[in-house]
Amino acid sequence: MIRFLLGGILMYFCCLPGIWGQQDSLSIEEKIMQEYQKRIRKSHINGFYIPVDLDDALRMLEEIVDEGGKRKFMSQEEDFAVSNVFFSFGRWINVNWGIEGGSRLTVSLNKLGLDHPDDMVYFLMHAFYRHLKNQDLESEELIQKIVEKRRERERNARNKEID
Repeated sequence: MIRFLLGGILMYFCCLPGIWGQQDSLSIEEKIMQEYQKRIRKSHINGFYIPVDLDDALRMLEEIVDEGGKRKFMSQEEDFAVSNVFFSFGRWINVNWGIEGGSRLTVSLNKLGLDHPDDMVYFLMHAFYRHLKNQDLESEELIQKIVEKRRERERNARNKEID
């Protein structure tokens, strides 16, 4: 998770020169960890409420998504529905719920075995789909499927680079 925090939080520190002057003796990694520790305790980041856990996230998604959006999402096959909104609504979740930079929600998702931001967003979207359909979450199997799909995409991308 730390490698994903590095990029976002490094940009944060570069934009706030006052932070550098206050803690000259800390390494970049220590500064990143210090900022991460602050973020994971916050109930709001950049004005957005951060869910505490999966149940809270599902409750928030119920409130955020209008009825028409829920019906459209549910009317599609699960993998297609999730993939279809990953780069739109999934991106919103990633940015506004502090997935890449760390938040109390990411800590909760880490405890479930998720440590990659994309995996966390896919998991939340699949969980929301299954929640709307009143289906069992089957979290262990779902997490395994999501992680393996990402690893396969990464392998395919590396193989394309080699070719």
